[in-house]
Amino acid sequence: MSLYPTEKQVNALKAGNSNEKVVMLNLLVFKNPEAYAEYGNRVKTILPDYSGKVLFNGAVRSVLIGDDVPKFEAVLLVEYANHNKFLEMTSSEAYLSFHHFREEGLESQWLLSLTPFQS
Repeated sequence: MSLYPTEKQVNALKAGNSNEKVVMLNLLVFKNPEAYAEYGNRVKTILPDYSGKVLFNGAVRSVLIGDDVPKFEAVLLVEYANHNKFLEMTSSEAYLSFHHFREEGLESQWLLSLTPFQS
């Protein structure tokens, strides 16, 4: 697990349809939960500026199915109008000013970009 995307991963995100909603699924392992909480509180203040909203934020209770699952401590689902809004936010001056709390708070993370099925 890591804390940052590779260039290939960012390019794959950018290649997606920029007109559809995207939900970012965060699977988190902490080294300093208080620092990550500070990061989360600050992100919440700028999310509306980037058409973002938290859909779910909670602790991992248990693993029901699967072996050798990483010991994730929390799950966070954040919806954006499109992937460009997410990328704009994460490169904004405001975000970069408090991003260090994320680094201080996380031991590792899996971040998955999700889009709805078309019916």
